[in-house]
Amino acid sequence: MKLEDYFKIWGTYELKDGVYNVNGDVRLNKCVEKLPVKFGKVTGSFNCSNNNLITLEGCPKIVGREFDCSYNSLTSLKGCPTHVGGNFVCDMKLHNNKEYRQFKIMKKLKDEIFFLKKNFFKRTKKIYCHY
Repeated sequence: MKLEDYFKIWGTYELKDGVYNVNGDVRLNKCVEKLPVKFGKVTGSFNCSNNNLITLEGCPKIVGREFDCSYNSLTSLKGCPTHVGGNFVCDMKLHNNKEYRQFKIMKKLKDEIFFLKKNFFKRTKKIYCHY
C-alpha cells in the first residue's frame, strides 16, 4: 500500500515506527471506513471530510492548522487530534461530544492567554530598566 494511493500530500513526509509525520497538508481522497495508516503530526491541515469514516483512529495527534472530519459516518470523535492549531470542523451532531467540548475549552483558554500576553506586552513595551 502506498500512502499516495489514499492521500494527497502537499509537502514532505517521513515514516517512523509505523507512524507518518507530514510537514505540510493532507487530504484523504479515497472512500474508506477507517484510515489505512497512522499519523503522528501534520504541520498543516488534515482533511478527511466527505468520506465513509466510522472512526478517527489513525488521525494525527497534532494538527498545525485545520482539522476537518465533517460529512462522515462518525458517532464519536474518539481518535481525533489532541491539538489543533486552527479550526476543528465536524458535523453538528458531534458538537456535544466530550472531545469536541474539550477542544473548544482549550481553544478558548489558548485565545484568552494569547490576548492577555498581547495586552501585557503592549502595556510593558515602553518600560525601560536602568541599572
